[in-house]
Amino acid sequence: MVRTEVLIIGAGMSGLGQAIELARSGVDFLVLEKAHDVGGTWRDNTYPGASCDVESVLYSYSRERKPDWSAAFAGQAEILGYLRTVARRRGLLPRIRFGVEVTEARWESSTGEWIVSTASGTTYIGRFLILGVGGLHAPQVPDLPGADSFSGDVWHSSCWNHDADLTGKRVALVGVGASGVQLVPHLAERASELTVFQRTAAWVLPKADTPVPAWRQRLFRWLPWTQALHRLRIYLRREKRGIGFHSRPDAMRVAEQVVLRQIEDQIDDAALRDVVTPKYRMGCKRVLFSNEYYRTLNAPHVHVVAGQPVALRSDAVVDDAGNEHKTDAVIYATGFDVTGSYDRIHIEGVDGRVLKDEWLSAPRSYNGVAVPGFPNMFVLLGPNGVVPYTAVVVNIEAQARYVVRAIRATRSARARALAVRPEAERRFQDELRGRSGRTVWLAGGCRSWYQNGSPSGTVLWPGSTLEYRWRLRRLRRRDFVFIPLQNREFMRAR
Repeated sequence: MVRTEVLIIGAGMSGLGQAIELARSGVDFLVLEKAHDVGGTWRDNTYPGASCDVESVLYSYSRERKPDWSAAFAGQAEILGYLRTVARRRGLLPRIRFGVEVTEARWESSTGEWIVSTASGTTYIGRFLILGVGGLHAPQVPDLPGADSFSGDVWHSSCWNHDADLTGKRVALVGVGASGVQLVPHLAERASELTVFQRTAAWVLPKADTPVPAWRQRLFRWLPWTQALHRLRIYLRREKRGIGFHSRPDAMRVAEQVVLRQIEDQIDDAALRDVVTPKYRMGCKRVLFSNEYYRTLNAPHVHVVAGQPVALRSDAVVDDAGNEHKTDAVIYATGFDVTGSYDRIHIEGVDGRVLKDEWLSAPRSYNGVAVPGFPNMFVLLGPNGVVPYTAVVVNIEAQARYVVRAIRATRSARARALAVRPEAERRFQDELRGRSGRTVWLAGGCRSWYQNGSPSGTVLWPGSTLEYRWRLRRLRRRDFVFIPLQNREFMRAR
C-alpha cells in the first residue's frame, strides 16, 4: 500500500495542471498514469496533421510559458514536447507513477479515505481523489455489421497505424470532425481514391496559422511580460467571440459568411457545395479550422458521401443508401465517448454509489468539479466545467486552484472530509438550465454531444470563462458539509 494526501488519476494536461498547483501549495500528492509518458490526448493522437485549433500561447499554462513556439497553432509533437518539459522542469516526474492502470477507486467512510486499486495489484490510499482522465480518451467506433469480413486495414484516428502505407490505396474516412478535417488533405495526397463519409456538414473556418518569427521568440524570451500581454490579448479576443456562443447566437452570422464565401470560392461543383454547407447555426457543433479542407474536396479522386456507413463487406463500405464503396482501408474519425473515461474505472462513493450509475442518464456536477455522494473527490474538465470556444487550460487552472482551496478549507475546518450538498448541485443545475436555452449549443438547430439529459440540458458551462473563473475564485462553504470522522451528519450529506 502507498499512502499520500492527494491522488490524481491521469497525467494529461488537466492532471499535470493540478499537479503543478498542488506542488506550488506544498500538498503531498501522487499522479497515477496508465501509460508510460505524460501528455494524454497529445500523447495518443499521433495522426498526420494533428494540431491544436487554439493559439499556442494560450494553449499553455499561464505560469509555464514557452517563448519559442514554432507556429501560431502548435502541432501534436510540439505540444507533447511542451508537456514533457513542464513535467520535468516542475519536478513532477518523481511524483508520477507510470504504467499504473487504475481499476477501482472506493470511498472508505470509516477512515475518510479513497482506496484506489490498480491492475498491477498495488493499492494507493489518499484523502482526496482527483479525476484528470479527460473526455477525449475512449475512442468511439461504430459497430458495423460485416466488420469481421472486411479484408483491409481498420483503425481509429486516435490509434494511428503508422506501419500502414496508404499510398495508392482506396481509403474510406468516416467522420468530418476535428480529426477528420485535419486528415483529409493528408489522405488525399496519398490515396488513389478517398471517400469521405459526412454525417453532418461542419463549419470550417480558415486557420490563421503562421510561423512565429525569430525576433518575436527572442522578445518573449528577453521580456516575458510581452508574451503575457500577447496571451491576454488573445484570451480577451476569444472571450469576446464567446458571446456569440453562450449569449447571442445570432452574432455567429458574421463568421458564417466567412465560411460560406470560402465554400463558394474553393468548391467548383454546385451539388458538392450544397452537401458541405451546414444547415445549422455555427457553434452548435464544434467549429473547425483548416486552410486546405474545402479545396481538397475539389480533387477528382475525392468523394463526399452525405451519410454514414451502415455495413462493411470484404472490400467495401456500404452507405445508408445501400451503395457500396470499394476500399482498402477504413479510418474512423468518429470522436470519443466523453463518459467512457469514467466508465472504465469503478468509482464507488458513499453507500456503494457508483459514479457510472449516477451518470447513467447524463453526467452532471456542481461547479463542474464536485459530485454529491463522492466526498473529497473532484473532477477536472468534468460536466458543466468546460467551454469549446477557447483553451481548456483556462478552466483547468481555475479548477486546480479551486481544488486547493477545498483542501485547505477541509484542513482549516479540522475535518476529515468535505462533501457537496445535493441541494447545492440542484441549484447549480437549475441555474444552468435557465441559461443554457439561449446558448448556440442548444438553440443552434443541431444535435451534438454538447447536449445531454441532465437537468441543465448540456455538458458545457453556458457562460464565459471570465465568469466561471470568478465563480471558482472562492469556496462557498455553505454548499458543502465538513465532516469530522465518524460524524453522523456525514451520512445525511449523501
